[in-house]
Amino acid sequence: MLTTLRIKNLALAADLTVELQPGLNIITGETGAGKSILIGALNLILGQRADRTLIRSGSESCSVEALFDISRVPLEKFFEENGLEACEDNQLVLKRTFTTAGANRQFINGSPTTLNSLSALGEWLVDIHGPHDHQSLLHPARQLDILDSFGSLRPVRETFADLLRRRAALEQEKCGLIVDEKTYAQQLDLLRFQVKEIRAAKVSVEEEVQLEQDYHRASHAAKLLELVHTALRLLSEDEQSLLTQTGALGRTVAELARIDAGAASLAAPHQQAIDSLQELQSELSRYAERLENDPERLQELEQRINLIHSLRRKYGPSLAEVIAFGEEAQRNLQSLEQRDVEVARLNAELEKVESEILARGH
Repeated sequence: MLTTLRIKNLALAADLTVELQPGLNIITGETGAGKSILIGALNLILGQRADRTLIRSGSESCSVEALFDISRVPLEKFFEENGLEACEDNQLVLKRTFTTAGANRQFINGSPTTLNSLSALGEWLVDIHGPHDHQSLLHPARQLDILDSFGSLRPVRETFADLLRRRAALEQEKCGLIVDEKTYAQQLDLLRFQVKEIRAAKVSVEEEVQLEQDYHRASHAAKLLELVHTALRLLSEDEQSLLTQTGALGRTVAELARIDAGAASLAAPHQQAIDSLQELQSELSRYAERLENDPERLQELEQRINLIHSLRRKYGPSLAEVIAFGEEAQRNLQSLEQRDVEVARLNAELEKVESEILARGH
């Protein structure tokens, strides 16, 4: 029920509030008294397009607010589907504003909303019986909603609707299997090719990152080997290598300790430095052994990367999606190869669903 209507700067009304009482309310008046302003305000709050010429002369904006008691209106599903909060104490507040500059805003319980949502909500709240206006009671779908709500039949109707959706899904699945022989053969060939191509590639989700790293290393193998050899020369092979110099450094530290016993503690850090350099030398040598300057290996990696890129272009932007596509294609292939069995299964399920639809429909 509409309980309050407030109008600001609409047509001739500067600031008007109408309080409606329970039961029948009748507003009368001669032509030009302002009855049409109330109807126009209701149309605006119900989602009708705003006409800037309706803004009161001398004003920059216009607003309409309406308060509804919705204790008898089943709007819970509407609020849920449109992401709106439930009303407190069954009080619903609608507001509509528009300006001479063309700004148009609408609110449901203080939350911004779209004009379409406001219009859809308005069909639940008000019927204006007159030419070219809201007449939702004439819509068969709205009549069914009202009857189902009055009889508390919504759960039953939802169950029935689920059965109809299930039947439609089964029929669609069946139509996908019942095709002419030429189309059937083409589908089989395509699915077999897709499954075979993805399966033969033997791809894994983890492979892609490792493959890119291996390719990058192989393509720079010559440069990496050059850098390793340079590092080994600096460590031990040149006359002025670090390990050679640590020997001279060790003799100097030993001479210090011979003259001053307090310098004996310097020997331990010196030995640690030697151990660290020797460990680095060993690691560099092992790293050099793992490097391969092998053109054939590089070519293999390139071919593998090209194959993966080709699969991704065809079946998905990532290897995970390529693998998922292959699994789905395998399931579809099995369904087509067992077409007769699948059709029989679908017919049995359809018969079962049809029986339940008939039972619940009565």
